[in-house]
Amino acid sequence: MGAGRHIGIRAACGALASALALPTPALAVPGTPAAATPASGTPAASVAGPARAVGALANQSGEPPASPAAASAMRTARDAQRAFEHVRRRNFPRGPLVNPKCGEGIGRFCLVEGWDDDDWDPVPEEPDVVEERHALIAVLDSAARIIPADEWLTGQRVAYRVEAGLAEEALALLDACRAESAWCAGLAGFVLQEIGRYAEAEAAFERALGRMSEDERCAWTELGPVLDRRTRGRYERFACGSSPRRAVDRSFWHLSDPLWLVPGLERRSEHLARRVRAALQADAASPWAMRWGDDLTEITLRFGWPAGWERARRRFVGVRSEELVWSRRPPGAQRFTVSRLRAADGDPLWKLDEPDARTSWAPAFGEILELPHQVASFRRDGRRRVVAAFTWPDSLPPCDLESGLFLADAHGVTASRTGPGGGPLEVAEPRGFAPATLVGVEARSANGPGAARARMPLAAGHPLLSDVLLLDAGGASPSTLSEALVRARGDRTARAGETLAVYWEWYGSPAPATALQVTLSLAREGKGFWRRALEWSGLVSGDTEQAGVRWLEGTADPAAEGRTVELRLPMLDEGRYRLTLQVLSPTHGTAESGVEIEIVAQPPTAAVGPGTTVGPPSRFVPIPTHSTQGAGP
Repeated sequence: MGAGRHIGIRAACGALASALALPTPALAVPGTPAAATPASGTPAASVAGPARAVGALANQSGEPPASPAAASAMRTARDAQRAFEHVRRRNFPRGPLVNPKCGEGIGRFCLVEGWDDDDWDPVPEEPDVVEERHALIAVLDSAARIIPADEWLTGQRVAYRVEAGLAEEALALLDACRAESAWCAGLAGFVLQEIGRYAEAEAAFERALGRMSEDERCAWTELGPVLDRRTRGRYERFACGSSPRRAVDRSFWHLSDPLWLVPGLERRSEHLARRVRAALQADAASPWAMRWGDDLTEITLRFGWPAGWERARRRFVGVRSEELVWSRRPPGAQRFTVSRLRAADGDPLWKLDEPDARTSWAPAFGEILELPHQVASFRRDGRRRVVAAFTWPDSLPPCDLESGLFLADAHGVTASRTGPGGGPLEVAEPRGFAPATLVGVEARSANGPGAARARMPLAAGHPLLSDVLLLDAGGASPSTLSEALVRARGDRTARAGETLAVYWEWYGSPAPATALQVTLSLAREGKGFWRRALEWSGLVSGDTEQAGVRWLEGTADPAAEGRTVELRLPMLDEGRYRLTLQVLSPTHGTAESGVEIEIVAQPPTAAVGPGTTVGPPSRFVPIPTHSTQGAGP
């Protein structure tokens, strides 16, 4: 992961102490002598927390739910909630002396550059905080017995149980929820999302949205804060609830779904869970000791609820300093949301580990890595058949796998093939659908965290020539796609001097007494500045970074029969190269296909046996100018 961000809050010590001062009379137990109740204006440090309010509500719980008792219970519950947040803030762990640089400003807050939350481990809460949270839950429960249908109380009882690791208890509480039905369903979705039960969370949120008015539903599903400013401006031109906006919403969440292999749109469910979190905090005391506002709502929608907080001191010239409060995002959080709905050349839709991502999330199935892979398209009965092979990343432990190959467009998955294991996959484009524009290859551990994926635009390809499929060399040359898949390489890497095989298919009708002129070439991509400078100066020839071979091949075989050729790569420098297949037909003209490969370092040289002669390393082989009749080199 690249450098992360967290939120800094500027606050001087004196101003912070003043802002946190809490009125204490409401926390006193009724019936105690007046002299025992601290006077109003007592410093914040003297507040004992919500534990003092348990007895107050316990004494009131037997009273009928008359208005004065309900009002008193609500005041006590709110005071206890504020007192708990004071205890939480007072026990924030201390961080280092820092001098941060503000990147993006969001209202009263700042996203700080140059910090990586992946190098930060959450600090366990102090026992005082744990104890006071449980006391607060008791206060809220007692108040709920007097005001059972209050939405604020229901929400706080659920939220603090989730914080305390009592999610199942929160779900049981919601089974008897007497608050407004949409709010109860939304709270259930919030809890289920927090514990990684994403399909159930999505169903709960759908129930909640179905019980809302059109205006409420529009406000909850609105994308605005997670979009960049330019995209947001275009998005907000569509009327809320209009067909164009709903279409954009569907496309956005489909493309932003972390794994198509997992049923549902778990990133959309996370967005709705964050909406619930913002609603919970809108009328409650927060760990930031500031009134909730649009800035905190935007931060919550973009980055979620913090995994922890720290207090640090900001260093200035000389001896002056001030206190900062940092909120930390969960380690391993990644960007899944797309910045636009269409791919552009050289600018991918998905950058999971973008350092300055506009949004981030750390799902329960763990960090998603890039999946080494290769994908190729072939044609059968007028439709594309897409095949893929992949290699489970070395950085993830070996395990039983579930894998999938997906064809999609901007609106959804149009065809897929999933199953156990890590073998090659193939899927046919369905009839009656627009051609797929995206392809995804995904794999995840069947027994625990660990996932990897690759997503990319799916090119239309040439109607007469298939894509190139890289195979392991050796054995009989495959003549069909099924035979070739058995030997398909799991990625697009090769070593200099290695022998590999290339499989491809030609779909042009055969012409008697004619031959195809076939050219395979390998050229380096993305030359650096110094390489271009040396070529310009004439010190190095640009031809030294390309190689190739050309031959003639008969067309007497039936159309769509596969061709395989084995090639020994020259001793190339490490880097990215493009392997291009070009076929020239007297009747159909020129067709071209290609694949990008990565040349990696050679393994250490083995000891040389007796009688073995070691020659100089091979150089790039220039493309021959003569034609060679036959099946290939």
